[in-house]
Amino acid sequence: MSMLNIGTSALLTTQASLSTTSHNISNVNTDGYNRQRVTQGTQTPNFEGGYYIGSGVTVNSVERIFDSFLSDQVRIFTSQEKSFDTFSTFARQVDDLLAAPELSLSSGLQGFFDSIQDVADDPTSIPARQVMLTEADTLAKRFNTLDTQLNAFNQQVNLGLDNAVKDVNILSKGIADLNQAITEASGGAGVAPNDLMDQRDQLINQLSGYISVSTNVQSNGAVNVFIGNGQALVVGQSAIALKVITNPLDSTRSEIGYGPSNVNVSAQLTGGSIGGLLNVRQEVIDPARSEIDALAAGMIDTINAQHTVGLTLDGKTGGNFFEPTDALIQDAGSIRIAITNPRDIAVAFPVSTTTNTNNSGTAQLNVTKVSSLVDPANAQALAGDVQFSFANNQYTVTYQGETDIIPFTPGVDSGKSFDLSLLGFTTPPDLKITLSGVPANNDNFTISNSNNGGFTAVGDNRNALALGQLQIAKTLNQVNGVATRSFGDAYGILVANVATRTHQADVGQQTQKGLLDQTNLRYESVSGVNLDEEAANLIKFQQAYQAASQIITVSNTVFNSLMSAM
Repeated sequence: MSMLNIGTSALLTTQASLSTTSHNISNVNTDGYNRQRVTQGTQTPNFEGGYYIGSGVTVNSVERIFDSFLSDQVRIFTSQEKSFDTFSTFARQVDDLLAAPELSLSSGLQGFFDSIQDVADDPTSIPARQVMLTEADTLAKRFNTLDTQLNAFNQQVNLGLDNAVKDVNILSKGIADLNQAITEASGGAGVAPNDLMDQRDQLINQLSGYISVSTNVQSNGAVNVFIGNGQALVVGQSAIALKVITNPLDSTRSEIGYGPSNVNVSAQLTGGSIGGLLNVRQEVIDPARSEIDALAAGMIDTINAQHTVGLTLDGKTGGNFFEPTDALIQDAGSIRIAITNPRDIAVAFPVSTTTNTNNSGTAQLNVTKVSSLVDPANAQALAGDVQFSFANNQYTVTYQGETDIIPFTPGVDSGKSFDLSLLGFTTPPDLKITLSGVPANNDNFTISNSNNGGFTAVGDNRNALALGQLQIAKTLNQVNGVATRSFGDAYGILVANVATRTHQADVGQQTQKGLLDQTNLRYESVSGVNLDEEAANLIKFQQAYQAASQIITVSNTVFNSLMSAM
């Protein structure tokens, strides 16, 4: 091989290195670009009898500086960070909604029960009764507004899923098209089209922002992309489309369908904005809607049950205080007050107590609860006495010709409540009484209908007091048949749970953001363009190019000298 050929090979190889370095520098700000490097090798030497003479240099390849492990890590952390970020964004909105003073059910419940106490303080006051109706209406409207806003969040999730699925389909189609272009550009020779591969990896990175992905590389250079539990999104040059479908059990709820048959794969998808949307709906929005609906339904049933056993200002049976009464449709969106006339608030009890004038002890009997009476306005009175026997430390209850006893030890049992429905009567009275003080022997009391001889309980506030007690009564969240939460407890736990999930999402997002930033730095240190390094390479290859040119110049001089000698 002549010096001219050797110099030419050096010139061409160095020119390729200069071009590649220039390409790196020009793409320093190109997203997804991985720096490239020319690998050189010696050409096959010539055998000259007893020795070999080198024949110059050649370009073996232009390789892409790429670390597949770091690339996978970037995709994983991108997917997780985006999922937490999306979750946190929606959870924070729900948290702000539930905690907003103007919408908070805590303050609404407090205002409502405060107004009940005001009515109890002055049972005949029409203004106080009107305030109670106004506070009840305000509370119902807060339920309605929360339901509307949570439904709006659900619609935002649906819209977010729709937009994300459209983007996923565009990206997967782009990856499939690039697979085809890379396969064709390789031409079966295994020559990698670096810039096309950068573009494909960039699309896969963008895809990981929408959903968690995994990949594998085929022998022809094409990349297969998988989601969920191994569902193929891209196979070679083909992309399988996702589609937003309607949940068959809830028309307001969007799901993710996969493939031509639109199989619902929502439960299998994680990561990215799609995973974040699905998770926040399942873990925050749905539970919040369910808990608020349960609170509304529980309040309707509990308040109505107590209100309907009372008497109105006109001595009539109390009606339902809240609507609707159908348990199948009770929710936060439908609750409203059923009373418009303040006189129709049932503040009085349908039964009254009379203390015998001959009683010599300090005992008192109060009816504290009336429930499940068919017609409170005509409630059958206890026929007989509730009489104390000092010798046996017991009260004898007589009702409709039958008797039973209540053990009572003065000084020990004073202030205790007793449920008369638990006594052994054939048809027991559904009343709860409180016995206090120290009774003398044969002290007795009579429980009678408040309407006997005409309605005389205008100033009776006992049903208002019973309604007020429902603020702290455990009436919700049945566990083994026992209610464990009051209205305030239920809402407070809901707010606390949402706040906790929001905080966890914020912490998770910050953690994943830190991991992503660190991984990106490591990835850039390997594959990113360093201008200082490239500038040094440019000078090195420039000098090599000049030296190669000098080889050609010397070769030309030698050739001319040889020709002159001839």
